[in-house]
Formats: sequence, C-alpha cells, structure tokens
Amino acid sequence: MITTPGPAGAGRPRDTAIDVAVLEAALCELARNGMAGLSLAAVASAAGTTRPAIYRRWKDKTALVVDAVAHLAEVAPPTVTGEALTDLVAELEHFRQCISEASALPLAGLMLGDGVDQVVREQYAQKIVAPRRRRLKACLAAAVEQGDLPDDADFTIATSFLTGSWYAFALAETEPPANWASRTGDLVWRALGGDPAEVRSRTRSGR
Repeated sequence: MITTPGPAGAGRPRDTAIDVAVLEAALCELARNGMAGLSLAAVASAAGTTRPAIYRRWKDKTALVVDAVAHLAEVAPPTVTGEALTDLVAELEHFRQCISEASALPLAGLMLGDGVDQVVREQYAQKIVAPRRRRLKACLAAAVEQGDLPDDADFTIATSFLTGSWYAFALAETEPPANWASRTGDLVWRALGGDPAEVRSRTRSGR
C-alpha cells in the first residue's frame, strides 16, 4: 500500500506495476547496501524506470524506504492459527524477518532523529509501527479470551517489550539468538501471568 507518493502527472494514470517494482528494488538495495548506501539510481535501474519517475511518487529516499519496509510487512503476514502463543511467536518471527532481511534497522533509528520530515515520521508510525502493535495486542487479547492470560494483562507495556528486545540487542551490538522469537514470546507470556509450557502441551495433545 503506497500512501506517501507525490502527485502523478496531469491526465496520466499511475502505473501501479512500477510502484511495486520500485518498492521491491528498494528492498533489494536495502538488503545489499543498507539505508546509507541505498542508491536511487540503482533502484530505478533495477525497477526498469527512472529517478524522475521515483521522485514523482516519493518526495525523498526516506519516504521510499518507509513504503518499501511497509510493503515487505504486507507481502506475507503471518497466518493466524487461533492459538494465541503460536500466533504471537509467528508475529515476532515475521518482525525479525522484516527488520533483518531488508536491513531496515537503521530506519527505526533514523525516525528518532531531528532531521526527518514530520509527515514521513507519521507515515512510518502509521504504516509500520501501529499495524505491528495492533497484531501483537490481538494475539495477547486472544490469549485472555482463551483463558491463557489474566484479564489484567498489561498489553501496552508487553508489546513494547516484545519488539524492544530486538532493538536492545542491536544497541548492544549483539546478535539476537536464532530462537529469539520463541524465547521473547515465552518470557513476556510468563511475565503476563501465563504458562507457555502448559499451552504447548495442550496444543500437542490436541485439547
């Protein structure tokens, strides 16, 4: 979904195929060279378009990257199984994939700086941060409905802990463990008053 492009040419309909090609090319560039090394010329070449065509759609490189990362998050969202803990871990694994495969971590840091256009910052919050937090809260709410977490579970703090632990590893320049998603999900689940081992035992037994 593209919500930050500039105005299209008068009387000429937008070519959404170019939009998608540019977003996917930008993701490849991000993965290869990171935010700092992303080249709009390389993106345009890979997408089969031109730099002016990109600038007609996005005001600058940061706006393009915001949409590219949002596009990645929308391409293959986790399938909801109805088992809240399973869905929570799947959501965290999807977060790990999105932030690492697109080398998008510097983008999160950039959004905290002073030089980012406020409109772009708001788009980042609306398209990347808010949907992820809603899905994480939905997993926890489902757990309450299923009786696996208590009614007074603090979803607001919990959702910040869930994704925040990844950023903490990054700040410490430490590689997160391969099973980061399941360990983080279990830790927060226990902190909220649940028992992940009991949930998994019930799931395995089909009860």
